[in-house]
Amino acid sequence: MTPPELPESADVVIIGGGHNGLACAAYLARGGREVVVLEARGTMGGCASTVDAIGARVNICNCDHTMVLASGIVNDLDLADHGLTYLDVDPVTVAVGWDGTSPPFIQWRSIERTIDGLARVDPRAAAAYRAYLDVALPAARLMLEVQRSRPGLPTIGAAAARRGLRGSTTLLRWARSSVLEVMTGFGLPPWMIAAVATSGPAVWGLPPNAAGTGLAALGPAVRHLVGVGRPVGGSGALPAALAAAAQAHGARLITDARVGGLTVRGGRVLGVRLADGRSIAAPSVVAAVDPRTVLLDWLPDLPVDEPYRQPPGEGYESKLDAVVTRLPELRVLAELPEDVLPAAARGIATALVCPTPEQQIAAADARARGEVSDPPMFLVNTPSVLDPTMRPDADTHLLSLEVLWTPYALAKGWTDSAEPWSWLERLGELCEPGLVDSVRDWRVVTPEDYERDFGLARGYAPSYPGSVVATLLGRRRELSRYRTAVDGLYLTGAGTFPGAGVWGASGRNAAATVLSA
Repeated sequence: MTPPELPESADVVIIGGGHNGLACAAYLARGGREVVVLEARGTMGGCASTVDAIGARVNICNCDHTMVLASGIVNDLDLADHGLTYLDVDPVTVAVGWDGTSPPFIQWRSIERTIDGLARVDPRAAAAYRAYLDVALPAARLMLEVQRSRPGLPTIGAAAARRGLRGSTTLLRWARSSVLEVMTGFGLPPWMIAAVATSGPAVWGLPPNAAGTGLAALGPAVRHLVGVGRPVGGSGALPAALAAAAQAHGARLITDARVGGLTVRGGRVLGVRLADGRSIAAPSVVAAVDPRTVLLDWLPDLPVDEPYRQPPGEGYESKLDAVVTRLPELRVLAELPEDVLPAAARGIATALVCPTPEQQIAAADARARGEVSDPPMFLVNTPSVLDPTMRPDADTHLLSLEVLWTPYALAKGWTDSAEPWSWLERLGELCEPGLVDSVRDWRVVTPEDYERDFGLARGYAPSYPGSVVATLLGRRRELSRYRTAVDGLYLTGAGTFPGAGVWGASGRNAAATVLSA
């Protein structure tokens, strides 16, 4: 294969064409900089991509978007003009348990509709949820405002002051707590706590009793404030629109261009070196990749903090996609009356299948032994129900099943493992008959596959490790302020503030940092 043509130089080179790298490129190009984006894979988009597989268009990760809608970049970059259209998901989430006796938790965008539904099955849970929202909503509003700008005492202090400090004490207090402590403190029942834990710390690879997970309690409040959306055509429509926006402002996007290192002299970056020996000169470089790769592999002589010297984490999430002729109908939802969950709303929201908080705590120990959570933690999604463009054909639907806590170092290994098919069978146990027999084709992506196909070391997707206080004070400034100790070298991506997920705020903030230099 002929290597892609490279320019000799650029104002800014961005390493990594995920959605944060593309957002950064769009803002920098709009700001008048000559931008080149280098992506190692054959396509842009990273883990937010939608790809062809099993005769369908499948999302690499979950297709539900919330924080990118809150970030403001969709409107700011006029992404609708570049083909991006969102569909509203309502209910915003549904959660069920494994025991068959706990009621489902159905969260609508409307607070009152959610509470009315809770009151029908558990009046005390409804009262507790209202009490929770009274505290959580001001904190969620403050958090959403803070992530719209680069972090720092002045900006965060100004955001808190504009809101009369409402929510600031809650943010600081919850950041030091566990989500189990926070939610239990409101008297919420275990089946609701399990739902919050599954969509929060479990996604981060942590049990609900882990210190520092308390901010996950903001999740339901944020979904009420922002809602949940899905791009028409799959999650990949977002990075595609970001790429189009960047190109419209003159950015150049180059795929199949793996970076092997940086050119640094006298404490200043001078450009990037590709793995094939070629190079591009640039006074500014933004790395939208794992910070460890930059600081340890590409800058081996640069002194770094001890956390970077620790062994990297291990991936713990798998995703199974299947073409089915029968939609999964969770029995506990099928039994609900029409006025609680209308037939037209069924199959729209991602359904969380949640072990109890106690089971999730025990599963953390099992994962360390190379065992999958039992019972498993599922995120069940049928994107083709809401978005017909995702249907493989007129006779089938697409089922996506994300399975949390599936360890990279599986005790018996992933090669030829029967584990993934067992997840379909376990899901079938909760559904009306016929789901497993309706599978026409399927595939699974395990942590080993994420390592091979997306360059995630040991299948682990980096996430921002900073606490609220650490972010305020600017500790590990390369992650919270995007500037490294090397002049002209910046970081962005999931490992930097505000963190992982489909967000884009890190890319926008990093671009603002470059433009202000």
